[in-house]
Amino acid sequence: MATPLPAPRPATARFEAPRRGGPNIKALLGVGITVDKAAGQTIVVEGDPRTHVFRVLTGAVRLYKALADGRRQVIDFLVAGDCFGLIGPEHHACSVEAIVPSTLARCPRSNLETALRANPELATRLLELAEAELERAHDQMLLLGRKSAQEKVAAFLSGFVRRRGGQCDGCVRIRLPMSRQDMADYLGLTIETVSRTLTRLRQDGLIVLATRHELVVPSLADLAALANGEPPGTSRDRVPSPEVEKQRSDPLRMKE
Repeated sequence: MATPLPAPRPATARFEAPRRGGPNIKALLGVGITVDKAAGQTIVVEGDPRTHVFRVLTGAVRLYKALADGRRQVIDFLVAGDCFGLIGPEHHACSVEAIVPSTLARCPRSNLETALRANPELATRLLELAEAELERAHDQMLLLGRKSAQEKVAAFLSGFVRRRGGQCDGCVRIRLPMSRQDMADYLGLTIETVSRTLTRLRQDGLIVLATRHELVVPSLADLAALANGEPPGTSRDRVPSPEVEKQRSDPLRMKE
């Protein structure tokens, strides 16, 4: 007999950083100076000298490149625990803005060099961070070039949940700091396509739009399967939760 979905577990609370293995990131960068940024405020501009390393403490930021015709391409979204400015050329390759009110630690690159000389084991942690950044870049290349709109959105959502510490299956609640336009600029879609795709995922029972920036994923495994071009698994045969049923009966329901 089918059973209701379990209560969703938050992937993380208030954009707090999930625990990660390896040497402590504070040991890698040092404490640094705390910098507060309002939503939409610029942190670095493309072409600025890369003299500091930044670590997101709270909130979320977007990395993007401005195109010649006025459009932008979002490169990545970083949340608490993520860093930027660790590796790369002498100047920043993209601009960085706060999506929501955010607090960052800003550390001179000399701190990094000193830490590596004092503790060579930290180089392993630095390599892990660089590998994670490269993996996200590869994932975005695949999203932009070889996936349908539905697969792109499903891949983005499932990937973001897992970055925030979500489980491989089960019911998960996640808060998305970025706007629909941010998602569109990241996925190479229009905002209308992103909105229609989210509505389709909701109607199919793959997500529940609790608020404009918060959603519930009844089965992360099913969402990941769709992202890979596979049919969702049998876990969706369960009786939907009351929240899912309410949204199915009222397609216009979305709390702000």
